[in-house]
Amino acid sequence: MKVYVDTVGDPMKYQTKLQGIFPEIDITVAKKADATYSIVGAASICAKVARDKAVKNWVFPEGISTEDNAYGSGYPNDPATKNFMANNMDKVFGFPQFVRFSWSTAALILEKNAVHVSW
Repeated sequence: MKVYVDTVGDPMKYQTKLQGIFPEIDITVAKKADATYSIVGAASICAKVARDKAVKNWVFPEGISTEDNAYGSGYPNDPATKNFMANNMDKVFGFPQFVRFSWSTAALILEKNAVHVSW
């Protein structure tokens, strides 16, 4: 079995880690794998279509209205999404679960506007 993985980080570090977890699988980790390996490109398109559908049909458990799609595409470079994030951030709890807190866009908004908590 062969697996191809796209990464934005260090390919060899990630490949070594995955190979250690799945020694029976031949794993190739590469930057821009979606452009290098057609199977990864196809998977990327499928993932984007599925993600776009999920975002379009998102129901906020927090009770936020989705009538006008004010949350945008869900991508952090989308101005509508940035505006949604800025207007729907709780100073203590952060964002609705729709938002990936690990995005640098989210992290910067939290750093600038949220209450600093030390654990």
